[in-house]
Amino acid sequence: MEISEKGPLHTLSAQNRLAEALQKPPVEPAGLHDRGAEKDMVSLTQSGLDFKTAAQQSHSLPEIREDRVNQIKRQLEAGTYRVKVHRVAVRMIEETQENNQVLAHIDTNS
Repeated sequence: MEISEKGPLHTLSAQNRLAEALQKPPVEPAGLHDRGAEKDMVSLTQSGLDFKTAAQQSHSLPEIREDRVNQIKRQLEAGTYRVKVHRVAVRMIEETQENNQVLAHIDTNS
């Protein structure tokens, strides 16, 4: 059984890659310090720092929410699981609109 729900957490892998990139020390050309060059400084806004913290904390979250999977399994076995058809329909419409926007963007850039 696979539970796949698109939502705000769907983009966590991209956020995790960004957070990992922010954690890596910058690569400097060999001998840069020998010439007395100044280092560039980067400072993040508060929202950038918040994002970095959230991305780091997301690494500690389990990839599969076992509690939720077990809850749905129990509901399926008991016959009490109900699909929220309105939610499914809304998501299908939203995804179709997103796909249409991507296709329109591709068509205009060809």
